Amino acid sequence: MKWNHVVLVILGVWLIISPWILGYSALNLPSWNNVLMGALIIIFTLWNASTAKEQ
Repeated sequence: MKWNHVVLVILGVWLIISPWILGYSALNLPSWNNVLMGALIIIFTLWNASTAKEQ
């Protein structure tokens, strides 16, 4: 996996866990937005990494 895929997966994980770390998990809409966007970033990054041809 290329370094940029690793960075995107880390950023996706940060989006998922940030509502609890930063203390705004009681706010439903921003929390769900972070969780869903983080999950989509991870899914699309892993999908792209698995279909990309290594150079």
